[in-house]
Amino acid sequence: MDRKKLAVLHVAKKQLGLDDETYRDVLAAHGGVSSSADLDDAGFLNVVRHFESCGFVSRFNPGAQKKQRAGMATDKQIKKIYALWWSMPSYYQKGKEIKALRGFLQKRFRVDHENFLTFGKAHQVIEALKKIGTRMA
Repeated sequence: MDRKKLAVLHVAKKQLGLDDETYRDVLAAHGGVSSSADLDDAGFLNVVRHFESCGFVSRFNPGAQKKQRAGMATDKQIKKIYALWWSMPSYYQKGKEIKALRGFLQKRFRVDHENFLTFGKAHQVIEALKKIGTRMA
């Protein structure tokens, strides 16, 4: 958990007027932890989504639309890759999802980061993850 994400959570807490007990209840219910420092990426997103449903308005938007680069993977493709990857929890250790995904991309597709995928490679990654998911089911 980096400082920017911690700051977002504390701004949300202040903006929503939550006391410490209620804040920790939200962390436990939506993030599975009792301290914000222990949140993983998925837990952070769950907690922020809950705060947004309660009326929190954030300038930090991890899923914000980026300007499309010609020939590169679209935001929808990257989101699909994340969704497929997180649907296979036995394929990686809890809390190390992103590191494992990037290792998978490096080993199988010779790409260091999901943002460097071309449109065609992103399609190949999605199809590979679908096949892995069906074998695991």
